[in-house]
Amino acid sequence: MRRLLIVFVLAVALLAVLAAPALATRSDANWRPALKTAYVFTYNGGSWFEGTGDPSAPTLIGHWADWAGSDEEGDWVPGTADPIPANYDVVMQLSWKEIGYWEVAAFSDAVLLDLRIPEAGVRLSKRQSMAFWIGTRLWDKYWEDATGLVLVPYDPRLKLKAYHNTWLAPLTGKNGIATNLTAKKKLPQGIYTVYYTETSVLPVIVLSLQDPPQDKPVIIWPTGPNVNPPFTFTVGPQVR
Repeated sequence: MRRLLIVFVLAVALLAVLAAPALATRSDANWRPALKTAYVFTYNGGSWFEGTGDPSAPTLIGHWADWAGSDEEGDWVPGTADPIPANYDVVMQLSWKEIGYWEVAAFSDAVLLDLRIPEAGVRLSKRQSMAFWIGTRLWDKYWEDATGLVLVPYDPRLKLKAYHNTWLAPLTGKNGIATNLTAKKKLPQGIYTVYYTETSVLPVIVLSLQDPPQDKPVIIWPTGPNVNPPFTFTVGPQVR
């Protein structure tokens, strides 16, 4: 039985490797958040973060949507995060952090994204969204310190490092995809509604230590479309 399990896991790992030609490229140069830029989560109800201070190693500041309570069905209802300053650039972002380069790189082929923000004139199909993966990069000490997230293999004998596969869709700035912009190429002040869907089409392999601890990889099987509830973010007055 154990031999069959090993063959099975290797087969799934091979599937991830075979998907590699369409994946984001590997890079030794890691990504750092730009200053005066709001990175809006594709989930978390309109939460966003920014980098301040040293451009080469910015301090991350989170602007989280609080929780307004629960609805009639008992589900939590998000509140609103701080407004994004009107003079900031705005980027939609998603990041998958895990152990093993190929296991992480495969995520961009395994999970396909749809994005619509009508007020900004943004509509990205699954195919179009694939162009915004910036590459699979080392989850280095900067990111560990900045986020407090340290990933280790479930088996210490696995000499594999942690990586992140990051999706960045710029609404403004260079190569911005929003069409409803001010004369300064920023989003006008107002409320923006985000419609976002993830569609799983290939299994995702998790090699990091989970809670409770496991003795084998965790395999997340495709489940089809996962439609996130629409949420909003607000662009407010500019700041210095």
